[in-house]
Amino acid sequence: MLLTATFAAYAQSQYDETGWLPSKEDHLVYDYYGILSDTEKQQLEERLVAFDDSTSNQIVVMFTPGFGGRDISSFAFELGDEWGIGQNKLSNGVVIVVKPKDQTDGQVEIATGLGLEGALPDIFCKRIIEDVMIPHFRDNDYYGAVCAALDIILPVCAGEYSYSQYKEDNSMSLGSLVLAIFIVAAIFWLVYKLDKSSGSHGGGHGGTYYGGNTRMSSWGGTSWSGSSGGFGGFGGGSFGGGGASGRW
Repeated sequence: MLLTATFAAYAQSQYDETGWLPSKEDHLVYDYYGILSDTEKQQLEERLVAFDDSTSNQIVVMFTPGFGGRDISSFAFELGDEWGIGQNKLSNGVVIVVKPKDQTDGQVEIATGLGLEGALPDIFCKRIIEDVMIPHFRDNDYYGAVCAALDIILPVCAGEYSYSQYKEDNSMSLGSLVLAIFIVAAIFWLVYKLDKSSGSHGGGHGGTYYGGNTRMSSWGGTSWSGSSGGFGGFGGGSFGGGGASGRW
């Protein structure tokens, strides 16, 4: 759902007040915008708590109408540092902040703790935002956008997938597309040569269009949805400015 005019005015006065930063609580999903259903919030929370329990990586997802007078990047980094998201010695935290599109552009930030900047380099975060999240945002599918991003971020943070593998996969996808186009072109060339050699001069062939949309492959699946207690609190991680932002 989207903000009503009344709530939008309230949000503007509260969440854009200079220096505003939400109070830390013992959960990982924060929806100050009211855009998720209760079921969606619960499912996200359970997924992130289970991931924290099994890997010690802590990921916070926040929907907010404003950033306390800051830009979205400064807000996300300050949030990560002030709350201590991630473990003290590992700094293995991630903050995903989303400002849904309303009267102003939608914005999203993925901020990484110091210990995850190697696993989630800035360019990787940018690709996740542009290739995976923003298409969902443009369809007003905010829950789907976050879930699609987590399908990539969780296995990367758990060491099950890497940016180098991502680049290799995408390179292979492009190579496969080029190979497929070459094979189809070769087949049509052979058919043309056979027709010509047999003296066939039938009616003209209809035009053929070869189109393709190469998009980041989806990692569906890993949800770490085992049994889990409630979130046990943040561990004192630090943020140094790694990550990326986007708008739509």
